[in-house]
Amino acid sequence: MGGVPGSLVGDVSVAPGRLAVQLRPPPRHRDRTVVRLRGEMASSKAPRVRRRLLRAFARAPSVMEVDLGTVTYLAPEVRALLLAAAATARRSGACFVITHASPLSLRVLEELGMRRLTDAPLPPDP
Repeated sequence: MGGVPGSLVGDVSVAPGRLAVQLRPPPRHRDRTVVRLRGEMASSKAPRVRRRLLRAFARAPSVMEVDLGTVTYLAPEVRALLLAAAATARRSGACFVITHASPLSLRVLEELGMRRLTDAPLPPDP
């Protein structure tokens, strides 16, 4: 499937390199699933983030939460994965929320237009 790197095409996220992600969650059966990311989310960590998001979607939550409490950097590949996860949650009817974002992470996510895809405001970490 073609597309612009970093764009979303159908149910597939087209991201640079090997990061094409197909996220199709099964019918929901859990209330909330939390994915906690920590530290520097460099390009090299994108495959691990992708696996964690896929495992979280496999639980079919009603609410998918991504906690960025201790994230110090979001590489473009990780940003693309977060956008894909938010869009997938929206299409499946699940709520997608980001919590504890640092001011820097919050600014990056705002610039990406993440506010349109989340079901709660993007609050900074208090």
